[in-house]
Amino acid sequence: MIEFCYQLLAASCMHTFAHAAPPANDVFDLRPFRIELSDRVPRMLDQIRNTRLPERFPYSGVNSSFGIDLDVLKTLRTEWVTNFDWEAEQNSMNLFNHYTTRIEDLSIHFVHEKSAAPNAIPLLMLHGWPGSFLEFAPIIDQLTKEAMTSTGKSVSFNVIIPSLPGFSFSSPPPPNWTITDTARIFNTLMVDVLGYETYAVHGTDWGSVISYNMYDQFNETVRAAHFPFMPFLPMTPEQLAAGNITLPEAEQVAEQNAMNWASTGNRYFIEQTTKVRKIHIVVS
Repeated sequence: MIEFCYQLLAASCMHTFAHAAPPANDVFDLRPFRIELSDRVPRMLDQIRNTRLPERFPYSGVNSSFGIDLDVLKTLRTEWVTNFDWEAEQNSMNLFNHYTTRIEDLSIHFVHEKSAAPNAIPLLMLHGWPGSFLEFAPIIDQLTKEAMTSTGKSVSFNVIIPSLPGFSFSSPPPPNWTITDTARIFNTLMVDVLGYETYAVHGTDWGSVISYNMYDQFNETVRAAHFPFMPFLPMTPEQLAAGNITLPEAEQVAEQNAMNWASTGNRYFIEQTTKVRKIHIVVS
């Protein structure tokens, strides 16, 4: 992915990125942030340790379409209560430069790692569900270091990785919040809080949908975008038939997989977008 970002952004957009203006610290209450959750870990581990798991699940012998396998769940619990080292994980996360800022009454957490190169490209990276800013942690240092593309251009990135509203250390959004709203506050983060006049964006999963919205909505500031997949749903069989469209065999398989997911694989999405309080109570 790193090499692809280098080629895409450096080759096509190297001269479109402006230098950053001074950040508006006072207006947006921009301040350093440090992760410190050690006092909450014992209770969490107690909950995991004291959870009563059944000896066996109903419908044994079926695949994961019925949910997580009991043996997998037991293995995960053992890993958490015996091998998990929160202090090591927390120290690792705090190696990065974390900040919080206030945008439209939301507290937004983000990581901001700058390259030493004066012409580094600002790169906003948006995680998906059920992920976090940690999705990109393994490649942050590589992105900030200068590298040569196959065309001989030197390129590096100033990396900005926010937590989506309601994820990790960003506050939850109000009711009726939309992708368009998230796109707007992240553009505010880049342009008004951090002072980048133009920037590139990359998103995974849910972050791809937000990234596409930003690219479409703020194309004067978002000068390049990269998506692991395009955030569009496939046509339904009825739509294909109405348009007299016949898919190649490989695409027919992909179409069927998409329809299967829509009927049996996305119920978590429906529950989490309609019964938010119930999920909050269960996980707390």
